[in-house]
Amino acid sequence: MFRTSLAVSLALMFAAPACDNKPAVDPAAQAEELKRDLSNGAQRVKDEKYAEAEAMFARVLASDPENALALAGMGRVLLGTKKYPEAVSMLERAAQKLPDDPTLQASLGEVYTRLDRHTDAAAAYAAAFKGDPGHGDYGLKQAQALRKTKQLEKAEEVLREVAKTDAQTEFVYTELGDVLREEGKLDDALKAYMKALIEHPGDKTAHAGAAEVYALQGNRAKAIDEWSTYIRMDCCSVFSEKVAKPKIQALQAEAAAPPAP
Repeated sequence: MFRTSLAVSLALMFAAPACDNKPAVDPAAQAEELKRDLSNGAQRVKDEKYAEAEAMFARVLASDPENALALAGMGRVLLGTKKYPEAVSMLERAAQKLPDDPTLQASLGEVYTRLDRHTDAAAAYAAAFKGDPGHGDYGLKQAQALRKTKQLEKAEEVLREVAKTDAQTEFVYTELGDVLREEGKLDDALKAYMKALIEHPGDKTAHAGAAEVYALQGNRAKAIDEWSTYIRMDCCSVFSEKVAKPKIQALQAEAAAPPAP
């Protein structure tokens, strides 16, 4: 009896599948799957399908928590969903591993700007522009951050470099005009605004900048003309209603006022 029971038990033990036996993982197949998640996640970010992208990057990070591309991708997901403090953490971790990636540095510059960390934004955009000098928008954004920190001379230098390397960057000459105007270089500022209008005739902000310069020079007629042009190009915007039209009214009032005795 005992021998029969033992024999049956042994037979059942060897016949039953082991509970803790897991299917073998093919490392090559797993690596290929993670590679697809990284590629597809990056495309989902471009398409602003952030929930889908987040799931893909999360799978990669679950397998490889320090994967730089996944960290960068997750940072861009968080940036796109306006979770800026969390985005900074992810992007900074990625940048430690990929310090020379201009696109990653530009993402850092954007999130720093969102958090009003303009000094950090200027440094990040500087790294992006250094890594990709042909991408004038990086230099433009670097200059805008420098302008916010009142580093006007450096901003002017960067904008002139952008004009050399990528003159078709929209608003580069308008931004240069704004910087020169704040530096008190009014004639140079006016030249920059005129250059902006040659390169991009639809740039209404260049008309606004020129209007400001003419007003500072005491040329009310030309200032009114430039503001009027701006309004014709952008008749119903908040800026037209709150800034441009009141500026014209003020200039007209100054022109109509009797001269001081």
